[in-house]
Amino acid sequence: MLLASQNRDAGRGLRIGAQAARPAVAAPKAVATELGFLAHQSLRNGGAGRVAAVFERSFYAMLDGQWICVGADIGSGPLHVLCKSRLPVRPRSGDAVTVVGPTLSIGSKPFLRWDTAAVWTPDAVPSWTMDSLRDGLQTVDQIWHGHPVDDGLAAIGCAASPNPSPFVLAAMPGVNAIKHIVTGRSESGDVSGLAGLIGLGPGLTPSGDDLIGGALIALAALGRPDLRDALWKACCPFLDRTNGISRAHLQTAALGYGAAALHDALHATMSGRIAQIRPALAAVSAIGHTSGRDAFAGALMILRMVRDHSDPEERSGSCGIF
Repeated sequence: MLLASQNRDAGRGLRIGAQAARPAVAAPKAVATELGFLAHQSLRNGGAGRVAAVFERSFYAMLDGQWICVGADIGSGPLHVLCKSRLPVRPRSGDAVTVVGPTLSIGSKPFLRWDTAAVWTPDAVPSWTMDSLRDGLQTVDQIWHGHPVDDGLAAIGCAASPNPSPFVLAAMPGVNAIKHIVTGRSESGDVSGLAGLIGLGPGLTPSGDDLIGGALIALAALGRPDLRDALWKACCPFLDRTNGISRAHLQTAALGYGAAALHDALHATMSGRIAQIRPALAAVSAIGHTSGRDAFAGALMILRMVRDHSDPEERSGSCGIF
């Protein structure tokens, strides 16, 4: 209110005779360098909404029911709008957001120009075989470690976790539910564990949600949209157990899309690109506090199931993966 009052007083000071000088239109304070393809669709459609959450390097907004995340140094992703530098002004939660033409405004002030930004889409899934997948997982096992003291669910993606933490143990009914769905053994009651996995853990995107998201993205990359959709359908009744931003990321994962670093780590592992795996794992581990590791653990869980159930010596005969 104080700022609004000051602006009115400033306007009076510009009067010359009986006519006020027309104020210049402010230029946007930020410039977008890259748009995730879903964020690009939202901005291209225009519309209006609100700032939903504000963080040190980014903020989330909803435009006509579609989520975007605007920030710097947040990595490429389908919902992300990457800026050239740190946000010059931090908006407030609840501020109005409008998109008209190439400009996103917050309140009545132009905030971001996005028309010169590149559009990011995930790379196509590379060619892979069971041999390349085994090679990739073998390399991952030399690098990827989870520890009982980890805050998240990274241990679920490890080849072995002899001393699971209480948090990992709490996630296991949901993990088993995912396995039942993917292997075609889900029956009444088998998927009820998902209720305890969705929303499990603290943070903007809880660890349980990230784990499910990684599994959904891996199923899509493996060319099994039917299994991805079956898992998503089983999750839908429990989505009210988590927050709106995490639901948005889960819905995006249900389309087969996630952070660029997660796609890179998944593709490197599937295709057995040994030299790319270590840097890819470092990049995915840098996402959030544990979000990247949790999501990749979900993807690894699916990749290990594919490998194990595709080995003639281990095939159970009831697996519905391949």
